[in-house]
Amino acid sequence: MTVQIVNNQTILGGIEGKMLQCLADKLNFEIEIFMSPNAQFGSRHSNGTWDGVIGLVESGEADIGVQSLSISEERMTAVDFSIPYFALQKAFLAKEPGLMPKITAFTYPFTMNAWILYVLMILAVTVLFRRVIFRNKTILGSFLWVLGSIISQPMGNIRDTPWRRVLLGFWLAIAVAMPFFYKTSFLSFLTKPEKEPVPRTFEELSRAVLNAKYKCLTHKGTIDKQLLRESKNEYMVKLGEIIEKNDWEFSLDERVQDLLDEPVALITTRGAMRLFFGSPPYINVRESDDNLGIWYAGIAVNKEFCCRELLNDVLHRINNGGFLNKWLNDNAFAGTLKNRLEVEYEEPELQLKLQDLKLAFFTLFSGYALAFLAFLAELLIPKRFVPQ
Repeated sequence: MTVQIVNNQTILGGIEGKMLQCLADKLNFEIEIFMSPNAQFGSRHSNGTWDGVIGLVESGEADIGVQSLSISEERMTAVDFSIPYFALQKAFLAKEPGLMPKITAFTYPFTMNAWILYVLMILAVTVLFRRVIFRNKTILGSFLWVLGSIISQPMGNIRDTPWRRVLLGFWLAIAVAMPFFYKTSFLSFLTKPEKEPVPRTFEELSRAVLNAKYKCLTHKGTIDKQLLRESKNEYMVKLGEIIEKNDWEFSLDERVQDLLDEPVALITTRGAMRLFFGSPPYINVRESDDNLGIWYAGIAVNKEFCCRELLNDVLHRINNGGFLNKWLNDNAFAGTLKNRLEVEYEEPELQLKLQDLKLAFFTLFSGYALAFLAFLAELLIPKRFVPQ
């Protein structure tokens, strides 16, 4: 909701501003705006008093209160509510992840668990072959034979028996298949790198915040921290405690997009996300897969308010006419258009560059250097130091 004074006239904008103006036109009343004195939506203090918009309505300073006030049993002890007009899905958003660096792309084809199992398998085969096939070899020699088979090197000095052939054939099948799967995936990762991981659920976000990898901000004036602390899920409670301890909040007066330049997640409604960041494909944020919760928004009215039935009647027509969704889509489209004008078209780079392969060339030349040093060592070290 936005408020502007033009030629001594109050002009309301935003979704709820248009809704309020529509109510005023239909019910023929004039609008006088009262701002929340402490920028709060409405929370109850320990002495039973209320602050924010709810406090204004309860005390009679304002007849009605708007701005996406969630309907709760606690608030209904102080004020009444109209029929619901919007569903508030509380989620979090984080900045769209960037591309993972190509320099470490050689590790991408397999997950960490797959790499660990692969290494353990190589070590197990080394010990097994040393005892069964390469009995006259050391552990190091057996390891070098096994490692060589992975890069298509022949294996020699094999004791030729049928069951050893079966064992060797089974290993060679693995030694051929694993590098094949690796190489077919490696180029695809270089051509189109993966994106850096970001929290997708509240459980992942809680873990990231506990590990000091992310900050999480709640909307100033909301009861989101209280909802987190009162959750039945332990990770939600821990997340709420850290947010409250560090007083992590944000307000609509700030440029919300700038807050996401650091590893930060913002807890807000999905409708607010569309308003501030527009609609796909030009948004640069990623929404969470789950919700903190879903609440219905209504108009708060004083207990002595005279015209609640008339208010509900017009609000019911607005709901059925789809006006709220239209206003939301219009505002989201305006945000999308603005974001689109700020985006410069860039031709996607799908070709491989020398910079992308510098680690591969560095590894290759390092291997050549080590091989050359081994060759020099064989020439220069006296024969008497070489074990017979």
